[in-house]
Amino acid sequence: MQPRLEGALRKAIEDSKFCSLRTACEVVSRSEQDPPVVDFSDSQGTRQQIKGEWLIGADGKLGIVRKRFLEPTVGIKQEAGLYPYSGTWIAANLKMKLPTPETHPDFPLWKFGYSPQEVYDLFWPIGWHFCTPPGKATASGRFGPYEERLWRHEFAQDEALIKDNSEELFWEHITPMITLKEDRSRKHEFDGPVKYPRDCIEILRCRPFHFVHKVVDRWFSGRTILIGDAAHVFPPFAGQGIGSGVRDAHQLAWRLALMLHPDSKPENHDKLLKCWEAERRQSINDAAQFSMINGRICNNEPSVWLRFCFRLLMSLHGTPLFRYVDYMSYKEKRGFSHVENGFFVRGRTGGSRLPQIHMISKGQVGSFLSDGLLRKGNTIFTLVVISDGRRANQLSLYAEARAAVQEAGLSSVISNDAVVVYDAQSGDSSLGQKTLSDINGEFGHVTVCAPSEIAAADGRMANRYDSSVFVKRLGRATKFAIIRPDFFIFACASDYAGLVSSLESLRDFVGFEGKK
Repeated sequence: MQPRLEGALRKAIEDSKFCSLRTACEVVSRSEQDPPVVDFSDSQGTRQQIKGEWLIGADGKLGIVRKRFLEPTVGIKQEAGLYPYSGTWIAANLKMKLPTPETHPDFPLWKFGYSPQEVYDLFWPIGWHFCTPPGKATASGRFGPYEERLWRHEFAQDEALIKDNSEELFWEHITPMITLKEDRSRKHEFDGPVKYPRDCIEILRCRPFHFVHKVVDRWFSGRTILIGDAAHVFPPFAGQGIGSGVRDAHQLAWRLALMLHPDSKPENHDKLLKCWEAERRQSINDAAQFSMINGRICNNEPSVWLRFCFRLLMSLHGTPLFRYVDYMSYKEKRGFSHVENGFFVRGRTGGSRLPQIHMISKGQVGSFLSDGLLRKGNTIFTLVVISDGRRANQLSLYAEARAAVQEAGLSSVISNDAVVVYDAQSGDSSLGQKTLSDINGEFGHVTVCAPSEIAAADGRMANRYDSSVFVKRLGRATKFAIIRPDFFIFACASDYAGLVSSLESLRDFVGFEGKK
């Protein structure tokens, strides 16, 4: 998955006139001045210099931005995080081939009617799997596109026993797991133990890692900022490392856009970055708690009480009630609303995360996510108007929104082009549809997919999909909502006066005068 992601990022850089990628270079030094100046040796060994407004250290846990530039000068370092874990694991990335009657004629399952794909699904089941003691703690499961047949296998290992023999230890550990005596889903016992053919398992990578959870005590100094593994590292229990790194970048990008704006005041930069730092630290703590839950399950033999809780949760999975006991759903809904000094207005639903809903448009084939509508326009923030379905009311609210935005004079931050209208009433009660009218945008009259429509396209999604969650998250009384580019709510308002006040708060946060 990571090579494919990196390929997509490289392609995006190549296609952008604003970016350049220089590989096989070595950074040598950084000036202490702001904006930063970096000296580096290029791929030919030639010493060069690059100047920028900001230096972002996304160079890993041992990267030089923190280790060489920030630790010695301002004392920024990684410290133990919320989850006090330290352990050595062997991690392997695998790619599977399908055995066939032609390539493996003596494989025992052909006589029971199994197809090659069914064999693969039996031995390498969907999802992620955590195994607890007795035995070595294990985290194992599929990753990447289904058709690629990729598998990640990680297991705890005494570091003293690792002596350039990671693959040997890997085969010793995984062989019992890919040797089956029965197919429980079919309630069928085999004639004897059946092992997935070893020559159908390609090891892409297999090496030991020492995992800890650490977070930097400060995320920036002057115009040098840390993100990703340079700022935090995680143990392998929840896949939170790369996810947190992406969120670091996503939530930093629009703040950089604010700070690079010609009207931006340098004295406001620290405030913007401290808001980002506070939100990111909370997000890292939330991710650490999730990792800690999985880690304790993985590393300790479960008690009778814990086994009962597992079974109860599994029985609720896929039901509406599961939303209320699902840890991640709760954290996603709460977002940053309880964070002190975040970039939002407390008490006005600020800091909550806006959910995704599916939409379809008259002139567009297939559905799209609501994220696409919130990226409308060239300004940073989006103003969503919530109407009750009555045309006159919809136009009145839309006019009020445009008037408030015009009066605020923040056209480079939020403009009339960034105003969209959400019709919260059902357009077709028989289908339970809701409609979204984007008055001036390319989407025309947009319809939110109802569960029945999603079931026709993808039955797996219909079970827990709820299009009304969009309005529920904003609040029933909300008429206007200012949305950040990372899909968190800046502020909601129930009337024109509240909207004007929220826009004034936005002016205070961004810290520069707009042009009317």
